[in-house]
Amino acid sequence: MPLFKRKPYVLRKPPKDLLRDEDVFQVRFTKEVFRDYKEYLSCMKLYRRRVWTCKVSGKSNLTYEEALVSERKATEKVQQFPKEFMGPVLRMVQSSALRIDELVDGIYKVFKERFVPGEEVIGVRDELLGACRILKVFDQGEDESPLYEVAWLDEDGKKTGTSQTVAENLRRKKQPFSRVLLKAFIRESASSGPSRNSARFVHDKLARKFKIPIPVTERPKVAAEKDSNRGSSSKKVEARVEAAELPNGLQGVRKRKRSEAGSVRKKSDVKRQHVERVIPQPIRYPIEDTQVKPAASDPPLSDRPVPATDFLVPVECTGNMLMVWDFCCLFGKALLLSPFSLEDFEKSLDYREGEAPLLLEMVHALLRAALTDPALRDEFLHKRKKRIEVTMANWKDDLCDFLELPSQQDEPSSVISMIRQGYFKQVKVSEKVNILQTLVNNCLNSSIRTQIDENIAEYQVLINQKREIEAEEVRRRKEEKELVKQQRTEQANGIGVGDGERGESLENGEIEDDEDEDAEEVTKDNHPTGWKVKGKRNSFGNHSPVNNGFSGKTEAKQPVSVSRSRQDQLKRKVEKKLAEEKEKERQRIEEQVKLQEKRKEQAEALAERKLQEQKVSERQKKVYILVPCIR
Repeated sequence: MPLFKRKPYVLRKPPKDLLRDEDVFQVRFTKEVFRDYKEYLSCMKLYRRRVWTCKVSGKSNLTYEEALVSERKATEKVQQFPKEFMGPVLRMVQSSALRIDELVDGIYKVFKERFVPGEEVIGVRDELLGACRILKVFDQGEDESPLYEVAWLDEDGKKTGTSQTVAENLRRKKQPFSRVLLKAFIRESASSGPSRNSARFVHDKLARKFKIPIPVTERPKVAAEKDSNRGSSSKKVEARVEAAELPNGLQGVRKRKRSEAGSVRKKSDVKRQHVERVIPQPIRYPIEDTQVKPAASDPPLSDRPVPATDFLVPVECTGNMLMVWDFCCLFGKALLLSPFSLEDFEKSLDYREGEAPLLLEMVHALLRAALTDPALRDEFLHKRKKRIEVTMANWKDDLCDFLELPSQQDEPSSVISMIRQGYFKQVKVSEKVNILQTLVNNCLNSSIRTQIDENIAEYQVLINQKREIEAEEVRRRKEEKELVKQQRTEQANGIGVGDGERGESLENGEIEDDEDEDAEEVTKDNHPTGWKVKGKRNSFGNHSPVNNGFSGKTEAKQPVSVSRSRQDQLKRKVEKKLAEEKEKERQRIEEQVKLQEKRKEQAEALAERKLQEQKVSERQKKVYILVPCIR
């Protein structure tokens, strides 16, 4: 039945006095009957509004008819839920106040590694795989995994024997149910109140079928309230009886004695607290950092968080997992792998519902990189004798042949047989990490090592170039500072080096001809009074005519610009510096060209070596083919 505002919607019952030949209005999908057209129309408007929710799947914003269709499809899907898991799952659902998503995640994690009676699984017996059925489950405690009694089955499904084993020796072909199916089963089998935090209860029919206790929700609360009221009233009655039994004179005496005893006890407590405050224990230094007490200005210390333990990967495998992930991220271009997150890698290791594509790509890429080692490749080809290429379609056989090499016999034979039979998803997470670690260790001896050496050499060259550029920059800045300082010193002294002749001419109030060719003599009453220069200052620091009354000493105190010879000298120095920088840039470009040529030669040598190795392997293959023919 679809939900309206998170509550079951009750359909209208037909009128009791309805006649057989009476004309009525009927809803097609609910079979409701109306005499009044307005009531029928208002009901149809409500059914066509998108306010309905599918009870089984939880889909919202549906019309009533769409919700009915969704419930029908979800109910058909719920019929696929395995029967042996119904009872244990419903026991966990009963009286649970968790949200539906949290409840589904919790149940899914519990039954992902736990088996139930009646379930058929694959077990390991004497290092051989065989079908078996769970008979009983023996709990060993919270810290230990349960013990299972199983019945071994033959090819026809008949029982051949029984034994007890642990969960590590049992594996499923596939996960018995998915999260979507589990959520639909819970919605179909249990109901909750209208609020989001209300408890969820299994239907009475299913609870009786699987012998699940039905809790009483309101009685405990009422009983507790009655007990508390009864306790308070009994105390009052006892006080009244005690007061009635004593005479009138003794009642006050008892009260006074009790008050005096209480006051004495309070005084002793206050004295004890005072003594404890006055005599603090002295601190003897030096002490450990953990024994230093926080000061009053320090922020309050928070509680230490509880370390997380719900890892998808075992704690002892975390270091190896991080090493594999870091290697694939750093050398992704060489391995032809796209970057991926650590969370995705962790989930792919724990994925049990099928083959994780990310994990298969990693295995294939690492296997190809490891087989670039000539010695390892020759050993691998000698074992195969038929097919040489390593392809994605045959990754299981390629991986098993690689792990069975004499130099790689670290994995147990049971794991290799499981991979070859197609049960790689059922392999333990720790064993998957060990396989990837083995592939990474072999990759470090292959072409990846050549790339690492090239990157290290290139890194050293770049560091040396950077140091030279920084040293040149420091030297250039130092020379600029010295040049500016020298110019300021010459301006402060008035006349620079090589300005003696100009100083003599300045004493007579004249201006150099080479600098001031456009200067004009200024006269007054046919007497020369000074010089007027176009766009330049005269020897006395302005453009106006200068009186002859100023003495030479006053002229010497005025600032004088740098002479032409000094300017030419500075110009030549700057040009020389620019030429040196160009020469260094040319040398740097030549070094880069040489480095590129060197890399190209190394790549050509590597390609030629691979070609020779391929020719040698083809010759060996021909020899292997010809030897049986000769015999």
